[in-house]
Amino acid sequence: MNASLKILMVFLVFLLSSCAATLPPSSLQLSGMHMNLERPAKNITAMAISKDGSLLVTINKAKDIGNTAGPGLTTLRIWDLVHGRQLRTVAIHDLHVASVALSPDGKYALLGGRPSGNQSSLGLWELESGEQLRTFPDLKKELSCVAFSPDGKFFLATHGTYVFLFNTDNGDFIKQFDVGSQASIFALPKSLIAAFTPDGDYIVTGGSDAILKMWDIESGLKVQHFAGHEKSLKGGISGIAISSDSQFILTSAAGDSSARKWDIATGQQLRKLSGLDGIWHGVWGTALSPDNKHGFVSSRPLALWDLATGKPSTPLHLDESASAKSGQEKTVTALYHPNGKSLFLNAGDMVIRLIDTTTGRDKAMLVGFDDNEWIIITAEGYYNASGKGADYLTANLDGKSFPVERFYDTFFRPDIVMAALAGDDTRNIAPLTMSLAAKAPPPQVGFATIPSDTDAAKIKVCYQASSTGGGIGEMRMFHNGKLIVSDGYYRDMVKSPSEKIQLMAMDGAAIHEQMRSIAISEFSQLIPVSSHEKGESFTDCKEIDTVPGENEIALTAFNKGNTVQSPVQTIHFRSNRAPTPPHLYILSIGANKYKEKAVNLKYAAKDATDIQLKLGHQAATVYSPAAIHQEVLVNEKANKSNIQKKINELSSVIKPEDGFILFIAGHSILLQNQSYVLTSDYDGILSDTNTLSSNEIVDISKKIKSLHQLFIFDSCQAGGIDTIVSSLFEARMFVLAKKMGLPLFTSISSVQEALDGYKGNGLFTHVLLDGLSNKQEADSNNDRTISVSELGNYTKLTSTALSKKLGYQQTPLIINNGKDIPLYKIQ
Repeated sequence: MNASLKILMVFLVFLLSSCAATLPPSSLQLSGMHMNLERPAKNITAMAISKDGSLLVTINKAKDIGNTAGPGLTTLRIWDLVHGRQLRTVAIHDLHVASVALSPDGKYALLGGRPSGNQSSLGLWELESGEQLRTFPDLKKELSCVAFSPDGKFFLATHGTYVFLFNTDNGDFIKQFDVGSQASIFALPKSLIAAFTPDGDYIVTGGSDAILKMWDIESGLKVQHFAGHEKSLKGGISGIAISSDSQFILTSAAGDSSARKWDIATGQQLRKLSGLDGIWHGVWGTALSPDNKHGFVSSRPLALWDLATGKPSTPLHLDESASAKSGQEKTVTALYHPNGKSLFLNAGDMVIRLIDTTTGRDKAMLVGFDDNEWIIITAEGYYNASGKGADYLTANLDGKSFPVERFYDTFFRPDIVMAALAGDDTRNIAPLTMSLAAKAPPPQVGFATIPSDTDAAKIKVCYQASSTGGGIGEMRMFHNGKLIVSDGYYRDMVKSPSEKIQLMAMDGAAIHEQMRSIAISEFSQLIPVSSHEKGESFTDCKEIDTVPGENEIALTAFNKGNTVQSPVQTIHFRSNRAPTPPHLYILSIGANKYKEKAVNLKYAAKDATDIQLKLGHQAATVYSPAAIHQEVLVNEKANKSNIQKKINELSSVIKPEDGFILFIAGHSILLQNQSYVLTSDYDGILSDTNTLSSNEIVDISKKIKSLHQLFIFDSCQAGGIDTIVSSLFEARMFVLAKKMGLPLFTSISSVQEALDGYKGNGLFTHVLLDGLSNKQEADSNNDRTISVSELGNYTKLTSTALSKKLGYQQTPLIINNGKDIPLYKIQ
């Protein structure tokens, strides 16, 4: 065989290395936005979706070293499609994965491919733990495809001309099918794909000879033969999709320019989908919609097809101009969401795209980075992300580049991501887009004066901002990470004294419906922050209380619409004044009894009292007992007037080096993208006089000069907890904590959970009290001192595990902003 023919064969083997299809690449585009990855992310080679649509798993490609996959270089990534987040990643050692399948119950992932050295080419992993449950040491052949039977009792793997069948429960080999001779042009290596029929009785196979065959699982005999596809230089059968009623099969062959629909009972061709570019680019895969009416075909043109008419129904637009420049062809595979509204598309690069099956438009994009950070971003720019995920993705908008993190306050919206993944049209929930927001760039900021080292208790800092075309909105200044200056505020809800909001009915659907109604009535209401007018330039000065030692002042500003944030500028100086012993101030608030008796609770007042006592007692191991100051406001004393009065009193005595802890237990409500705490004088009609808004929580933090603050909220959502409520609550709390620059612990529960409680307290408070009770388990660094972050981490893990045992899910939000400080010493 001459050298050029060998090169051709190697290229074609690469094209056939996946169980699914290959086609042209696409650039990293999202509805016209060009996105740059600022950190490494490996290409995705395979994916699978759970039967109920709750999980997506992807395989990120390992580097090839010689002909092996290096240890840990392949990543199994598990995505939660219900809550819109990455659950975990699993390092896959010694296996270059070609195909992945999920068990019907969504608990296990089956991986097959090319082994490294003398390792197994097949493995079974448990998704919840990330542990490998089973290896198959006797199977060391390179595998093309793996699949589970519909009932999960069996799974298969293919190699050459063989299908191997295994028992899922014990991993025992059952039998093998030899599909027979697969003569291929130029004696290409044989690549075999296979699938179970949905009724579970048969296995359908297709290989390099372009012939489709069906096998009876029990007898091992061939029962049907489907001939008509043509083999080519690119290979044979490249895609098999079987209708959910086991009536027909949609197939593709790599290079015969067609996809075909076959009658399973007769073996006859029912329809040929023609006009596909099979000669130059290939036809590399198929997928069927859950209702069996439409099919995806991986070729050019890339489209969804109406199987009744045999014509394209929905074109799928990828950026082929950028693809053509690369001169390469990449894998394109697709999976329908079980609801039929969306298609998950893998174009052979680093992302998974979510496509609307009705319009063909982009809905969202999922990106996982090599260091396990991640981001899911919608076509409009709303996103959910890990701690650094939004820093790693840059949007090129209106001729400028912006890290997605700079849109955090407005566009960090896990609830909208969740709705997009569920197939909802999110444009009428929040029609403001990132592209539109970026048309007004943020201002430039800087310090007009640079403080030098000082002995003074106060120092004057002057700062400035200049518009770059988008105006000047909110300005924020931080001292050692804690917010001290902010002239922006979240718009208040639309309130009508004569209208009684049905608090007990404010579930996720009601919240999003309210957002839609606001979107219809007034577009500008969707921009959540307002600030004072500043013109095209702005200068101001603030007197700042210094703290002994290092002092850092950070400054940032937003555009006029408060949607895009400027880069943060920082200065440093040192205060040489002698430190004084710090004091600790604890304000604990809880309301069981409201003027509106229909929303009364059971444990909130007791929670507030118990937390205040426990914190004060344990803090005496760190602070002088005389330096600990405790206040508790419960039930009728926990009204708006008393709370404001107490905050004003504390703000007049607390110094920057002191500590301040605020605990609030009671009802909260989400309205128009803002969170509200109800005070005990709530009478059924929401107003400024019986709620603490997010604005006022920020103001409390600013008024209290302490740079060491901890806010804890044990919140009860009257309308019940669903995925929308929990996701929107999470978004508001993260934005609130980031704005204040403080650690924040919070948990949201339903009314029933709050009324039931656990051992005499609310569940969240019970675990907090437990963590404050000299728990060795909370001391993660074994220094016998429990810090804010250690208490938070213990509370999160324990609450999650305990609520799961009780039959529901309550995962607290533990946001550890700012400097970690000790809470108590273990006695």
